[in-house]
Amino acid sequence: MGSLVMDRKFFTAGTYRFGAESTTGTVWSVERHHGGVGRNVAVNMARLGARPTFVGLSGFGPDAMDLEREMTGLGIRIQAHRTADGVGRFDVALDALRRQISSRIALPDPAAATPLAGPALDALVARAKAVVTEGGLDEKLQARASRQARKHGVPMCCMPTRQADFGPRAHLLPLYDVLILNAREAETLSGRAAEPAEQAALLRHRGPRIVVVTSGADGAAVATADAPEPTVLPAEDGACADDTGAGDALASAFVLGLVRGASPRDALARGLRAARVTLGCRQSTCRTLSQATGLKVPGSAW
Repeated sequence: MGSLVMDRKFFTAGTYRFGAESTTGTVWSVERHHGGVGRNVAVNMARLGARPTFVGLSGFGPDAMDLEREMTGLGIRIQAHRTADGVGRFDVALDALRRQISSRIALPDPAAATPLAGPALDALVARAKAVVTEGGLDEKLQARASRQARKHGVPMCCMPTRQADFGPRAHLLPLYDVLILNAREAETLSGRAAEPAEQAALLRHRGPRIVVVTSGADGAAVATADAPEPTVLPAEDGACADDTGAGDALASAFVLGLVRGASPRDALARGLRAARVTLGCRQSTCRTLSQATGLKVPGSAW
């Protein structure tokens, strides 16, 4: 459950000089890519052998058609409500090492997705193996999905989004069984600065049974209701081609690991591997994710 976004990535391609005073400026190159947390997770999961359904807003124009064509080509089913501005826009500037310098995103009003909270969603959740939702979606939509998921024993995972727009939304934490977020998002939710392991433990006591807090090159921590202390794993070494989408790849592989019976520790190791592969790729979702990670299960029904 999430968003469709068309990304524009601006890369520094060099400098130029002009005028009598030899004024210098930056030369930028621009690339367009498919994005959105919901779209990224659905695509990653499809490439890892799952059979996902994307639930969210979409639009009517060529951007919506391109995004949907890619997803259906990967076998992803789409359950969308269409509005004029249903596809978001994300502009990001990247430095010479393709790390984010700045970003700006425009997403549709979450309330526009309220019509999705109905019997079709209930039926979809009832037969799912897991539900992954963006935390910035409509609250009524998330609450309905959570009730249905609990009714049928389906784990529901949240990835917090749009905290700058709607605040931390800590009151929604009891809706989720699994929470996956980065250290900055964790600090916003907990209201205090702390190491990832401590943040994971703090947030686990606020509702979710499993909490993963990522910290870039420092790796990630996972806290669970069944272990007395959080587990911390290091990030894998490697060059960064583009850090967009690495967290979405981690979440995708982590949730699939849990669904397929892996322990939270092993699932996190799989997630970190997926993140490393995505960091080395210039796309928000790496086309070779399954081959590079070795995580795809042939013939998987998940």
